Amino acid sequence: MIIVTLFLEFLKIGAFSFGGGLGTLPYIYEMSRTTSWITEEYIGNILTVSQITPGPLACNIGTLVGLKVHGVVGAFVANLAFIIPAICFMGISYKILEKIKNNPKVKEVIKIVRCGALVGLVVSAVPLFKTVFVLEGNICNLKGIILFIAMYFFSKYVKVNSIFLMLISGGIGIVLGV
Repeated sequence: MIIVTLFLEFLKIGAFSFGGGLGTLPYIYEMSRTTSWITEEYIGNILTVSQITPGPLACNIGTLVGLKVHGVVGAFVANLAFIIPAICFMGISYKILEKIKNNPKVKEVIKIVRCGALVGLVVSAVPLFKTVFVLEGNICNLKGIILFIAMYFFSKYVKVNSIFLMLISGGIGIVLGV
């Protein structure tokens, strides 16, 4: 039954993704390969929509995937499954973590987990970059590259709000056909 599979997929994502909403991307890409519910291009689209809608990124992703797979019920199930592991983990581990958080060995383990999460983010970014920088037939999307560099500059150095940059990027993309 598809709703049970959806629940189990997002339960797994919730249990094993670290590093915030972007930490879910390796599992979302894996889910796209194993279930064929969504494509890499669709992941890029839901990531964009999730960035400009309120709420935690991972929950927005769960909502959009759940809606596509099984409507409103799918969105509810995906989000419920995603948050169950966090609620259980935090409820059980809070007192323990408070006692050991300053332990040097615990700090080292956390650094190692962050390293693994970073690897997952980088691996997930490659297909996302391909959807922006490569056109059909493996042709370089020069307009997309220039737009990316410009938006990076305005974000990093001019400190323009990211939501405003996404809206401007969307407008430029429509006008230029990026």
